[in-house]
Amino acid sequence: MNIVFFLILICSIYLITSKNPEQLMGVMLEGVNSSVGLCLKLFGIYAVWLSVLKILEKGRLDKGLAQLLKKPIGFLFKDESPEAYGHLSLNISANLLGMGGAATPTGIKAMETMRHKKNKIMLVVLNATSIQLIPTTIVAMRATFGGGADIILPSLAATLFTSVIAVILVKVLVR
Repeated sequence: MNIVFFLILICSIYLITSKNPEQLMGVMLEGVNSSVGLCLKLFGIYAVWLSVLKILEKGRLDKGLAQLLKKPIGFLFKDESPEAYGHLSLNISANLLGMGGAATPTGIKAMETMRHKKNKIMLVVLNATSIQLIPTTIVAMRATFGGGADIILPSLAATLFTSVIAVILVKVLVR
């Protein structure tokens, strides 16, 4: 894949230098400037949500969340340890709140503590489809570029549909 991106970069630089060489540095600096600005904005969003996740852990609210999500998690992930269920509940709740970056560490911890291959596949599939009640990253990116929050309902419908289909496929196809 790196080769593909490298070839795209080389072709782009060649086309820019052959058509309009005086704009090469301006275009490159503008791209770097906008990407650094976007990274800083996303860093702020992730810092806030990771802090919220740490507050949940320190306040032992993760235990309450685990109790609340016990039945759905028990249905999706059969025969796992209580430690795995705790990590799974944090992972799923972080995904529900649209904190994909914050869900990653808890998903890795859950994966390390899980015993069954089918449950690991289910976790990967659920994280890929990611039901989000509030798609915070997308809303923040749209706000950065002047868009609104009108993406919430279509995003919820799409992620709910893909998650249900994915769960059914894993339950049926994975042995």
